[in-house]
Amino acid sequence: MTDPISSSSSTSTNRLRAWRLAFSFFIYAQAGMSDGSLGAQLVSIQSHYNLTFSVVSLIFLANAAGWLIGSFLNIYLLHHLDLWKILIVASIFNITGSAIIIPSPPFPVFVVALFLLGIGACIFDASFAAYTAHFDDGPAMSLLFAAFGFGALVAPLVVAGMLDNNIPWNTYYYVPLGISIVNIPFLWMVFRSYHFPEEEGAAAGALQRFIRVIRSPAILAGGVLVALSMASGEILTSWLVSFMADIRHGNDASMRFVLSGYWVGLVLGRLTLAHATSRIGPRIAFAVYGILATGLLAVIQFVDNVPINAVAAAFTGFFQAQVFLLPSTPMIISLSSKWVPSSLVGPAVSVLTAFGLVGSAVGPLCIGFVNASGGLKYLPAITMGAIGTTLAVWYIAPSAPWRNRMVADSSETLDMKASERSRVGP
Repeated sequence: MTDPISSSSSTSTNRLRAWRLAFSFFIYAQAGMSDGSLGAQLVSIQSHYNLTFSVVSLIFLANAAGWLIGSFLNIYLLHHLDLWKILIVASIFNITGSAIIIPSPPFPVFVVALFLLGIGACIFDASFAAYTAHFDDGPAMSLLFAAFGFGALVAPLVVAGMLDNNIPWNTYYYVPLGISIVNIPFLWMVFRSYHFPEEEGAAAGALQRFIRVIRSPAILAGGVLVALSMASGEILTSWLVSFMADIRHGNDASMRFVLSGYWVGLVLGRLTLAHATSRIGPRIAFAVYGILATGLLAVIQFVDNVPINAVAAAFTGFFQAQVFLLPSTPMIISLSSKWVPSSLVGPAVSVLTAFGLVGSAVGPLCIGFVNASGGLKYLPAITMGAIGTTLAVWYIAPSAPWRNRMVADSSETLDMKASERSRVGP
């Protein structure tokens, strides 16, 4: 006979977990808007501050530097604060950065504001990814990153709509400012009772946890993949609007819809191709998707036609969702987190994020210097090379010497993880 009290408690727990996941998806969509808006605003920012390609590319370095600092700060915060307090700290960084940008400050101050926004976004991303990784083996993590893509496709539409109505680009930051302020009481209500699971030895300090994480071969290998994949993604999304406006001579505002089309394709690819990938196997699937994405980028490179380029960009996003997002971001975070104890999942996600940020900063920054020498017209070709490099590493990694040793040595950790997950609350 079913215990009505136990059944009621289970229903309440599942409902609370659903609310927390829904809020996680919403915050990830907000982070996606932040990422998508920067590329969509690049032409306007460059024009407003009268910057060269080399100088304007520093905004990617500033934002990524904030993410990098945030990833290590998050390790410290996870050790000392409850999740809801960490999320409030992230909100404060977002509020401060957005408030600084709204009055259109001098460029150096604008760069500092992007640095602060990067810290806030990283703390949000790493915290919610760690929360999801504690009880999910992949599906929720994939949906989490699909939410990021949804936010990234919405942002260029908002920016384009504002520019069409002659609204200054910096006014956009009222959106993240308002969302961050409204989020604070909901973050407290939804996450105040959640505590990350502990284990024997979890009392180690933040530095000790960091050292344990970076000694894991799985985390280091996953970090390399994340760095390469983030670089290949950020190169295209950061400079696509500039390419379409300057090289294809499209209307500045309208070309932002091309970027949204790319993100639409990416979200659809995330939601629809995962099943096909699991059926035919990731090794074959990634090769097929990589070839198709590369072919579509070749169309953008060699066909001087805006509508055709726009369609090709959307389908590139569709296949690239599996090429650079599936093997690296959600899958690597989910898989890599299995090889560390539950109390180290948060620091592990932060370290993986740090690797990714190095790639996401170096990729667009290098393209900025290439563009300064007249190389913007080769953007699709450079992205093709980045995708090829990512796939090459993905295929080499499974045969690396440490793999068999990692599998053999980690059985005890996996058994412990299974036991811990059965005790993890919502």
